[in-house]
Amino acid sequence: MSDHDSIPVRGVAHVEGRHSVSPFNFRPEITEQFHFPEPLALIDSTIRKVIYTAGLTTGIPELLQIGEILQEIGVKDESLNVWWWGADEPNPVEWETVRAFAKAGFDFHINVFTDTLVGNGVVPSTRMRRTVDMLAEAGIKTINPGLIEPPDAAAAQRQADEFFAFGDYARAQGLEWTLTIAHCGRRDFDKMIAGSNVAIAAGARRLDPMDSTSTLSPEAMKLFVRTFRSLLVKPVPMTMHTHDDFGMAAATTVAAVTAGASPDVALNGVSYRSGFAALEEVVLALDVLYGLDTGIRLEKLQWAADRLARLMDMPIHPLKPVIGAHQFLRDNPNEIARLHGDARDLFPAFGCSIDPALVGSELRWVWGQQGTEHAVRAVALSLGLTPTAAQVTAMRAELDRRRDARPGYPKWVEADEVRDVLLAIGTVG
Repeated sequence: MSDHDSIPVRGVAHVEGRHSVSPFNFRPEITEQFHFPEPLALIDSTIRKVIYTAGLTTGIPELLQIGEILQEIGVKDESLNVWWWGADEPNPVEWETVRAFAKAGFDFHINVFTDTLVGNGVVPSTRMRRTVDMLAEAGIKTINPGLIEPPDAAAAQRQADEFFAFGDYARAQGLEWTLTIAHCGRRDFDKMIAGSNVAIAAGARRLDPMDSTSTLSPEAMKLFVRTFRSLLVKPVPMTMHTHDDFGMAAATTVAAVTAGASPDVALNGVSYRSGFAALEEVVLALDVLYGLDTGIRLEKLQWAADRLARLMDMPIHPLKPVIGAHQFLRDNPNEIARLHGDARDLFPAFGCSIDPALVGSELRWVWGQQGTEHAVRAVALSLGLTPTAAQVTAMRAELDRRRDARPGYPKWVEADEVRDVLLAIGTVG
């Protein structure tokens, strides 16, 4: 092994050619506060969140293609839903999705939530056995009831009996199970802990709290997860699920990870309302800022995001972190000059804390509103041209004319067109 190979790439502030962040991230007074889950088990919800994104009618073939994307980037645990919504049959789109994914033979583990397994202690589930049988027959190995808050102590006892009956029946069919706890931030905390401990006693192998409407700040999330875990009858793995109502889903999810909960994420942040904790944001932050290996192939993130956007026919917002078109786009004249001068290979690139290649992207530049003759001259020199002052003025004027002629966003001239203009004017005479 070479000296270079022995240099760690995570948990340090500067790795040449990879990332460069503040060393404060790794000071002991910061890191000693962390209690990362062991092992870290990232849960992906992209498929079910695509189904729930309003305005889409994504078919099974497209969903299976999304599954191939998730497998390629290294997802190991996929969460699907099958709601019955009080009907006599499960939601047909979700049910066919579950059956298709069970048959497809993906490398990742599939966990299926369904709402017909355990009631609230007042109205018992009447479809528990049928639901378990259907999922077992489909080839699903892990299923997931929800914890509904019982209205009183008598209902809580009846619900506990249901959990044990369900657990026994699921095991008899060869299934293991986890527990979903929706709206965890606003629920009666003591009742939620009591119900979670009943589920653990009945055989739940993991707890999946969901802050369904983003009620917890990152600081509150840390306290919530630590307190929750401290009150369990025995330690079991825990995940956390957050939405982006306040634009803080990634930050709150990362906060949960620092307190011991594995992240629940979706590629491109897809979901209903304002979206979900974005896989690409969470895994990059955990890797670079916290030194954790999530098992996701970072160099595939841009590729995966772009493919998902095409399959959903839902473009990525250009200002989206990590994968948006502007993330590694530059139009500042000083940056353009640097990219074409002696400093073009310096790391980190101007305005970056990671090398774009880390997420499978690249730095690109355009001629925008800030363009100057200084930038024109730098690009011209990189092309082997030595333009006169008059030619530089003409080059800039033509670039500005083309930029302003654009009918709307993006009002810029792409780099290749800039070079064509400079070559055309710079070689005249």
